[in-house]
Amino acid sequence: MNPNIRQPQGEPDAGLREIPKWARRYAQNRTLPVLASLLVFAAGYAVFGGLSYLTAWAYKAGERFLAAAAMLVLSGFAVWWLWFCFVGGPAIMRRICQRLYQREGGVIAGTSQAEEHKRLPLGVFVFLFCVVASIGLGFLGFLPIRFMQPISALYVVPFMCYLGLKMHGTGSPFMFLWPALYGVHAVLIVAGAPIRLGPAFDIIVPTVGYGLIAALAGHIYSRIALRRLRALAASPESGSAADGEQT
Repeated sequence: MNPNIRQPQGEPDAGLREIPKWARRYAQNRTLPVLASLLVFAAGYAVFGGLSYLTAWAYKAGERFLAAAAMLVLSGFAVWWLWFCFVGGPAIMRRICQRLYQREGGVIAGTSQAEEHKRLPLGVFVFLFCVVASIGLGFLGFLPIRFMQPISALYVVPFMCYLGLKMHGTGSPFMFLWPALYGVHAVLIVAGAPIRLGPAFDIIVPTVGYGLIAALAGHIYSRIALRRLRALAASPESGSAADGEQT
């Protein structure tokens, strides 16, 4: 055998060197948790909107008992929603996501994820302050309601980019599509494009819709990465290399 074409002992094959790269890409793009969270958020918004509309309609129609009952249910749901968001929801969503990926096993995209989120509460506080301030100024008439989505883009887009940068190495790069599309939507509204649906929908539809698009793009890429990863793991080179290490 010609020694010039023999692979040196212990040198990994080119295919084996690609396994960590594709494993990292697969782990970063497991975005089903984002999809599930957005769907839960959309369902919660629909319940809030439906109960609020029912309460207002019953009150205007003189149906006092129905209005009181709807207000009671709305108040109860609001209390449950707060519990879900801050107490029970995170654990429930983790179990749902573990079930979604149970056939693929556990995977970690990075080891410093906890350290990456040490400053996150400050960013969340600033973001929530901007949300409350813009809504309050809008109701008081200091901000034009028809431009609430472009105004929100001034703090939503930087905050989403901030989250993406804080999750660098652990989050999906496709999630940057979310703020990009949200910003484009704001520019189109300012330019006069006929895409306005009302103050509430102008915020909810881009937030949920573009988030779903970004998460779905990441999920599709994770399928590609997983297929590539399985092909590399099942290649004859990986098997021969494993046999060589055992001997």
